[in-house]
Amino acid sequence: MGGQQLLGLLALYGGAVLGILGWWFGRRIVKKQRGLDELHEHIWQKSRSISWFFTLASSYVLFSLVIFGIEISAAMVLSVILTVHLASWGITGVILSINMNMTEPLKPSRVKFGISIVAVSLIIFTILSITTGNWWFLIASIPPNTIGLISALTPERNGED
Repeated sequence: MGGQQLLGLLALYGGAVLGILGWWFGRRIVKKQRGLDELHEHIWQKSRSISWFFTLASSYVLFSLVIFGIEISAAMVLSVILTVHLASWGITGVILSINMNMTEPLKPSRVKFGISIVAVSLIIFTILSITTGNWWFLIASIPPNTIGLISALTPERNGED
């Protein structure tokens, strides 16, 4: 087994273990603060539902790439779909949690604009990475994704401040 395969296994299972530990510790903290209520369940159920739409869209993008003759390995397809599903679940959960707990909710147009920036940049840079075989293009998607998330999660400021 090569060093790269060993690092891949370490990242795969290490990420899973860290994710489970983060989820478990987070639930313990929220439970102590009496945060596991009906609103919490509603937010994360709604978030899971929304994330399936993103997963469906990523599946169509990947199928379209295959139809256009781009060869994609099964591991690459599964990793993209899993990443899209988990990331969209987490991001929409955070957006819904922030929106439900703010005194003034976020404007849906700003949230949609921010999420569309993230989605479009991820799609473009993922396609570039797949077609060129250079995964460094995904690093270039970090600035537009950050701008999109900030735009989606920042409430509009009034001129009264």
